[in-house]
Amino acid sequence: MDVGYIIFSTISNPNVAYVLLILGLFSAVLAVAVPGTGFAEIAAGICLLLAFIGLSNLPPDDAVNMGGVLLMIAGIGFFIVDLKLHSFAFAAGGAVALAIGSTFLIQTTGRQAAVSLWLVAIVTLGSLAFFSYGLRRAMEAMRLRPKVDVKTVLGMHGVLKASLLPANQFTGTALIGSELWTVRSDEALTEGTSIIVDRVDGLILYVSKDVTE
Repeated sequence: MDVGYIIFSTISNPNVAYVLLILGLFSAVLAVAVPGTGFAEIAAGICLLLAFIGLSNLPPDDAVNMGGVLLMIAGIGFFIVDLKLHSFAFAAGGAVALAIGSTFLIQTTGRQAAVSLWLVAIVTLGSLAFFSYGLRRAMEAMRLRPKVDVKTVLGMHGVLKASLLPANQFTGTALIGSELWTVRSDEALTEGTSIIVDRVDGLILYVSKDVTE
């Protein structure tokens, strides 16, 4: 059997399309919350594209409910607000909106939900844990002041671990002094390029290509 047909049939399954949509939305939020890695941006683009293809080619008896889509987006929005305000009310509201939107995302002609309710429950509880605990802890850890003075890395040499391109605003990560740092450049640099730290702005190091190598 043709591999392309198998993939197309798989992503056209309502449950698979729903999971791809959720993964795409989560990856997009992660890309905004923790920029520079490139992995979240790529994952968001791939998952959302596959979800769009899947939702556009559902079985004849199924249809996408735009009200459900809007509720899901609102739920993700509440989770993002919770990251800023640290209010459990927004997290709970996000979980409720996501659960209702997920339930009515895809409906059959019989007005029944096409997405598994067990899957909706798992995704909703997982989302609540991810946003209210996991991602919040990660963002708090990133805001912590480092134990060393970042100004001591001025003039140090390192190696890029992610390409700095216009698509990611010339922002990425680099290994400098045995530690990974968020770096930014005024020019495009590819992964593996030797760099030198020119200046420091908060926790972001501005680098340029090391011409001595």
